[in-house]
Amino acid sequence: MNHKKLREAAIIDIDSNVLKMRISQLKKDKIVDIDRLEYPVRLGHEVFTTGKISFESLRELSSLLHGYSEIMKEYAVSQCRVVATTALREAKNRSYVLDQLKIQNDMTVEVLEEDQEKTLIYSKILDSLNRISGKNSESALIAYIGAGTIGFSVYDGKQMIFSQNIPIGSLKLHDMLGNLSTLTEGFYTVVQEYLETIIGHISIPFNGGRVSNLVLAGNGVQLIAKTCGISPAEDHFELEAGRVKELFRQIRSLSQEKIAILFKIPEEEAELLYSSLAIALRLLDFTSSEKIILPKAELWDTLIRHMLVSKSANEYQEQVRVNAISCAQKIAETYNCNKAHSECIRRSACKIFDKMKGAHGLDRRKRLLLELAAILHECGYYVTVKQHLLSSFDIIKDTDIYGMTDEEMLLTAYVARYNEYDVPNYEGADLEGLSDKNKLVVSKLVAIFRLANALDKSQKQKLDDIKVRREGNRLLISARSGANLYLEKWAFRQCAPFFQEVFGCNPELSVKSDLI
Repeated sequence: MNHKKLREAAIIDIDSNVLKMRISQLKKDKIVDIDRLEYPVRLGHEVFTTGKISFESLRELSSLLHGYSEIMKEYAVSQCRVVATTALREAKNRSYVLDQLKIQNDMTVEVLEEDQEKTLIYSKILDSLNRISGKNSESALIAYIGAGTIGFSVYDGKQMIFSQNIPIGSLKLHDMLGNLSTLTEGFYTVVQEYLETIIGHISIPFNGGRVSNLVLAGNGVQLIAKTCGISPAEDHFELEAGRVKELFRQIRSLSQEKIAILFKIPEEEAELLYSSLAIALRLLDFTSSEKIILPKAELWDTLIRHMLVSKSANEYQEQVRVNAISCAQKIAETYNCNKAHSECIRRSACKIFDKMKGAHGLDRRKRLLLELAAILHECGYYVTVKQHLLSSFDIIKDTDIYGMTDEEMLLTAYVARYNEYDVPNYEGADLEGLSDKNKLVVSKLVAIFRLANALDKSQKQKLDDIKVRREGNRLLISARSGANLYLEKWAFRQCAPFFQEVFGCNPELSVKSDLI
């Protein structure tokens, strides 16, 4: 790929209710848009009501994408990334749809998982907060109100400490409850009660459950600002909470037809406005703020930057790593995990991982899974001592961690699932359902994790100045200690054979005594 090609790129976003394309280029280190296109689609409505995307909608989508392809040819764009979110993610026939788009349009569509989608948007929001005077050091609830989900994260002024995806969004909320609007004049009460059954169960592990600011993003949120007649200050809007409450009181008993007439907007936007307002007001209860901050942040902002600015992807991955670890540490604290022990294992595991790089062939994302497993591996003790490993597995696999996919959390749960008595059975039922590729990843990470765990088996951090080096088919781990190490040495001997089986490398532990 030559230098010129690296300076132009296109993003196509197959959203639940709009198909968008953005063509941009890099000029003097700034991203400049060449063209933007949007066309309304009804994919979300179909999926949320029938569970599938009809072939009529697929044909329309394919036709629109052909048109977008022609426009890209006119601009001589050679780099294009096509992404899809909630509608395709939840469609039961998504495999058929993706296959037809590949055949008919020669486009490989990347369906983003919830955490991937929200984290890309959060990255842009965090950049915006850093530019808003005084806001980068204050706590905030940062939420992206999508068509089918709400991304819900807590920022403590330095990093993310809590992240969840809520399975309801502005469009899905309307499609689920919309039929009730004609049956009762108190429809808004039904909406509020339903939201309470979902959002009301969330407990923010920070400052008594309340934060200083509410930061919202999403198409419905931008519509709220537009309806309120608010102009952006630089790259964000600021709305008085009282004004948002008053707007909802004004429309809460109106039909979407009347809302559309009142504000001179399409009915599709009217239903989005109603649901987005209801969600925003419920989220406001988690804060002590009298204002709502609305950054101008969209999914493609980060994606286009990754394509045009070479170093930005690495910076993004580091941002995800730092915030994922922060969230995991907060969760471990909730489950009363031994922080000193977990951090000791994490450091040792990373040292072994780095020295074995030539043998395991795993990337830094897999290294992050190892770190998360070390932080969270004891959370099962909160439930039961008898089956704590299985409890840890169940907790971790269903936990939302900033920037991590469901598959990655499942792999993390598997890594934390084994101790010195147990190893993964590659052909057994314990790894059933994993692909061969993921079975191999789990086996490699477990081998490293068990060895690191053995080095602090007593949970008393007896080993100091741990060093790891590799010599041929030997992994040499050296340390200093003035303590009794019989337990650690026993555990190390238990874990060494599986490590050797996986990597063909024999681990050896040598300890220099500090005793005089």
